Amino acid sequence: MSKKDTVTDIQMINQVLDHCDTIHLGLRDGERVYVVPVHFAYGENNGQYTFYFHGGPHGRRYELIQKTHYAAFELNSGQQLHRGGNIASNWSAAYQSVLGEGKVSLLETNNEKKDALKLMMNHYAGTTDFVFPKDHLTYVQVYKLQATDLSCQIHTPH
Repeated sequence: MSKKDTVTDIQMINQVLDHCDTIHLGLRDGERVYVVPVHFAYGENNGQYTFYFHGGPHGRRYELIQKTHYAAFELNSGQQLHRGGNIASNWSAAYQSVLGEGKVSLLETNNEKKDALKLMMNHYAGTTDFVFPKDHLTYVQVYKLQATDLSCQIHTPH
């Protein structure tokens, strides 16, 4: 990845994130890594990013996060292959990506969970006008990933 592809402008990073559908989490499992795609929402405050995702109170993702409280992440969009004829090195691709890592914690209260789930619904549905039953909020685990490192790249072939 060349430095010319690196983006530091917060508005541009937010635009990239707004066009992403899935965050891929890399979770430590001893000497192995477990990668899982999940739906997400994000919040940004002065260039500090927080990602939210959800799941049940069971399974490998839940166990690994409870154990390490850490995740690496990757998001991408805008992939477009640029053909270069019969010379392999002339082939390229356009893409936008965000990479990083951070600390993961569980949201504790139903109000915190509801606020994060509203962000997620707004990301996918464009509205927050949804009902969140109390029994659902009590059951669902909503995670907060506070990015400690984040980088963004936008590559547009010439």
